[in-house]
Amino acid sequence: MSRQDALRESRAAPPARRVLLLTSEHLADANEVPEPIRPLIAEAEDVYVLAPALTSWLQWVATDVDGARVAADDRLHRVFDHMHADGLAPHGAVADEDQVVAIADALLEFDADLIVLRLHDPGGQHTNWQEHRLAERVRSHFDVPAIAFYFDEEGHVVGREDAPLRARRGRA
Repeated sequence: MSRQDALRESRAAPPARRVLLLTSEHLADANEVPEPIRPLIAEAEDVYVLAPALTSWLQWVATDVDGARVAADDRLHRVFDHMHADGLAPHGAVADEDQVVAIADALLEFDADLIVLRLHDPGGQHTNWQEHRLAERVRSHFDVPAIAFYFDEEGHVVGREDAPLRARRGRA
């Protein structure tokens, strides 16, 4: 190995050890852990999965979250099944419908060093109104690097947005 290669390797970020994975509705219907996400969670020592109770705008206004919580619980267990089939041992919970609040709550108990967002393609037919600018909101609220994966209706990755840890403006 050349000196330049060694220097480049030493600067490379180590794999995340504790990954917080937020998964949106419909995306958990795939029958396996998506290929682009697999290396991030396979190398982790601990994976915590959040399945937020995604409500429609009208359900949110009416505080009608019961059906969304049941759907989130089903989604969480499907994700667990997919990860167990890949030899992984995740844990997690159904989470608040406000995904930023859900992540904040999880970070109180789970000291993640990477947040992975598994979201619908913006503008797709299954996009939930609460996913709008979620990656940007997560990055502005938390001192944890985040990667957003965007999926189409068939479960294929159509975009990836990496964001290293950035200094938060106006916060100590």
